[in-house]
Amino acid sequence: MKAIEDLMVGESEAFRAFSRDLTRMAASDVTLLIEGENGSGKSSAARAVHALGRRAEGPLVEVELAALSPSLLEAELFGHEEGAYTGAHRARLGRFRRADGGTLVLDGIECLPYELQVKLLRALQERTVEPLGAEEAFPIDVRVIATSGRSLRAAVDAGEFREDLYYRLAVVTLLVPPLRARAADIPALVGRLARGIADRAGVPLRRFGPDALARLAEHTWPGNVRELENAVERALVLAPDAAGGGTLEVLAAELEFLAESIADAPQRLAREALSHGVSLGTLTSAMMEEALHEERGNLSAAARRVGLSRRAFEYRHAKLTETRADEADDAAADAGDARQGNDG
Repeated sequence: MKAIEDLMVGESEAFRAFSRDLTRMAASDVTLLIEGENGSGKSSAARAVHALGRRAEGPLVEVELAALSPSLLEAELFGHEEGAYTGAHRARLGRFRRADGGTLVLDGIECLPYELQVKLLRALQERTVEPLGAEEAFPIDVRVIATSGRSLRAAVDAGEFREDLYYRLAVVTLLVPPLRARAADIPALVGRLARGIADRAGVPLRRFGPDALARLAEHTWPGNVRELENAVERALVLAPDAAGGGTLEVLAAELEFLAESIADAPQRLAREALSHGVSLGTLTSAMMEEALHEERGNLSAAARRVGLSRRAFEYRHAKLTETRADEADDAAADAGDARQGNDG
């Protein structure tokens, strides 16, 4: 059996406790909920649970729920028969049946539309799935692992997630610690990430010196391991070559992009926006769109990122979208008037 160290890297007490929990949960076959901040490694944890468990020889099927449109999600998960809907030219098994005998990872379970939560609950309770257009249900032998970037209990309390489904998913819950709680793991993580990036990007492998590692340890890493990976990649890809004075060691000076404190960021952004003539509405719209993009279309998560309730976020986003549409119409009308004037 593979050791967990082959799948995830860490030496801190927080990581050792997490590893013990993961190994224990991998030994069972019950439904598992993995929670943790964005970028903390929930998908890696799910893969480790599969690899360490009794279903390791079976298929591992992962589905990113937020990446699929609600109209396609039901067929993607449960399958469909030929002719079940317009464009369904042949039958499709669906992710549940493709994972039969193995593990199905539902990434971003908090994004599952409310109307599909009932069908997922039924599948978990009855251990069967009924494809769209089918007249019978098919048995499934699958371990389900769900991941969530927010507290699913909080989603239940907010009326955004079914309580009965929550209890069905959270038979056991594994919490992935954020990177700031495991700063001692950064050197090992950096080494693993740097080797992978150097191979993938075809750039020289450079060692991060003690001062560079100290700089990395000082950062709070709101984006967790994903943000660390981006920082390592930036340091390797943008490094000067030897002819240009580059070295085989990454220096702290090359990580100055991490030095800006979170507290200073709003002032810097405000100065840049004003200097470029960016209006408050445009800046607000850009922040909301970026939050939606980073949260993969999850309105509740995007609202939390910008400090609004979901209802306030939806209202403001709709108003900004309406304003942009009006501005586009006005611009088109002005252009039409200008053309008519030139023709006259």
